[in-house]
Amino acid sequence: MTELASDLLRWFKSNGRKNLPWQSSLPNVYHIWLSEVMLQQTQVITVVNYFNGFVKAFPDLASLANAHEDQVMSKWAGLGYYSRARNLHKTAKLVESKHNGVFPKKYDEIVALPGIGPSTAGAILSLGSGISAPILDGNVKRTLSRYHKIEGHYSSSEVMKELWRLAKHHTPRTNNAEYTQAIMDIGATICIPKNPLCESCPLASHCGAYLTKDQGAYPHKKNNTGKLPEKTVAFLIFKNERQEVFLKKRPNKGIWGGLWSFEECEDSNEAIRIKISRHNNKAKIVRSLTKFKHPFTHFTLWVNPILIDSPGGSANYYATDSLTLGTPAPVKKILQEL
Repeated sequence: MTELASDLLRWFKSNGRKNLPWQSSLPNVYHIWLSEVMLQQTQVITVVNYFNGFVKAFPDLASLANAHEDQVMSKWAGLGYYSRARNLHKTAKLVESKHNGVFPKKYDEIVALPGIGPSTAGAILSLGSGISAPILDGNVKRTLSRYHKIEGHYSSSEVMKELWRLAKHHTPRTNNAEYTQAIMDIGATICIPKNPLCESCPLASHCGAYLTKDQGAYPHKKNNTGKLPEKTVAFLIFKNERQEVFLKKRPNKGIWGGLWSFEECEDSNEAIRIKISRHNNKAKIVRSLTKFKHPFTHFTLWVNPILIDSPGGSANYYATDSLTLGTPAPVKKILQEL
């Protein structure tokens, strides 16, 4: 067992997180899989409430497999990266049909399931079944990059190859579940992105970045390509006499895939006029709401919401006070303000 693994296991006994809602004395693989998918690109503090709500709606894998996609997307709405929810649903169906409802314990079978990569598979195996398998999520990348002073950014295949080598090197054959949780915990609570709490870190005495007082330089940052591009879209909020609004399901691919949203078009007078007339030639603009921006990883979206009186509108018009459909965060924001 490496020094890093030994130090982490000693620290974990009294400092590790053991009361997260997906943790239990008898590991629940469904809960572990769900939490690991939710935690991809998302912090624990955000995931907890979504996890609890999701499990309440779908208490086991069978109930998730048998649910309608709209029900699944509704419980995921607001968490982002919506392909994760669609892949969860697909995986639940595959496990039910091909694995008799029992989550597989073979690495090759797990990574063959939709939305599960090598790190998530490792976490499921180690946390769910105590099988020795390495993980390499964001917390582990950051911890290993500082500990070993890895040169270069994660976007480099050579850097990732080296990080995986180190992840495998440090993963012990015993106490694997505890080690996996410990290295995730140290990155989430101690070896944090900014101002790491090195004085409280059990790895400090062997950490290359700490020993050279160079923590801020690791992990290396990706070359800054400048300001994020901006896009603008008009949201057309068609509202009928019953105060119901028109919503349409978005394609599964692209942003907000599978969620329900307003009609939208290019934010120009001509495009808006054409879109309105095609939807309902009796419809008329009431007013524009406050324009706002919604950030994405790779661009910033400006939303121009336009309230429209749509007399006679009925198909796909929904009452906003009893809406159960999954909607993107900007749509939910607008609906709450109407």
